[in-house]
Amino acid sequence: MDIKMTPDQLLSQVNQFWSMLDDMAETSPQSYQKFIQRHLEEGKEFTVPAEPHLCLQTKILDPEERLLFINICGWKRVPPPESDGHPVPLIAGKLKDLSEGAVISIAYSPEVLAKADKDPVERDQLIRLAMKYIEQQHKVTLCHSYHITPFSLKGTTQQMRSSLEGIGKKPKKTKGKTDDVSDRSLLEQLRSITVKGEEKEEPKKPIEIMTESKSKPRAGLIEVISSSELSEENLPPPPQYELSVIEDEPGSPQKLILTVRLQGVRSVSSCELNVSKDDLMLEVPGKYRLHLDLPELVNEETVTAKYSKANGALTVTMSVL
Repeated sequence: MDIKMTPDQLLSQVNQFWSMLDDMAETSPQSYQKFIQRHLEEGKEFTVPAEPHLCLQTKILDPEERLLFINICGWKRVPPPESDGHPVPLIAGKLKDLSEGAVISIAYSPEVLAKADKDPVERDQLIRLAMKYIEQQHKVTLCHSYHITPFSLKGTTQQMRSSLEGIGKKPKKTKGKTDDVSDRSLLEQLRSITVKGEEKEEPKKPIEIMTESKSKPRAGLIEVISSSELSEENLPPPPQYELSVIEDEPGSPQKLILTVRLQGVRSVSSCELNVSKDDLMLEVPGKYRLHLDLPELVNEETVTAKYSKANGALTVTMSVL
């Protein structure tokens, strides 16, 4: 709930703020310097622009089928989650139409992206959080398979940053503890400071993105989506499969052969298959979903897939690099 102050009340607050700063500068110059330095550093981080990280290609299936490019970006303005059990914050730009489809930019904390780069499963979760956000905010249905493009950004860096920064200039308040230091005004923080000779410095907290309370969310403003929403319970079951590594006489792996039993699937056209160098995603929307980390790096250009109607099996052959 917003509290509006009169000009006199606002002026009184400003005068109190400067008075407390003056007092701190006289009584505890060291604490004063630390306070000013911390806020300068936080302000500097807040102004660092978003950087492209990777680009995804998928499809919008409904209401109109077309290509969709999702720019995943790192932005220090987005805070990391408080812990592994907390929701993952993101900021999204507007969904823009292109001649070949559409594009949208999604920003996460650089810390979150760095952690996901070390874990393909966690990276997949972040990607699916972004896709779920797009579906919810823009009332579209996406193809759940995706391809990481060889380029890290669709469009120009300036277009991406303008899309995100145009949104981020209107901050809103996230769910969280009401007594968190970062949710309090500078005046309140000054009031709470106690000076003790060699008091241990409090750990620096990130600037939080502010979001409004429980009003209807608008596209592009920060959205906090819990990773529990994408638990295994909410995903289609994996089909039965067998993955074989074919080796040559010296024992070096030459190719991988994946055989997947797709009971109840009548046509290969309903299967969505994406293979990268180190993982594979197979999905039959609403029926099956299989995500595998491959035991060997494969050549994406030589992948072949054959479907047998007789036994309902899909065979995927991948050459090892």
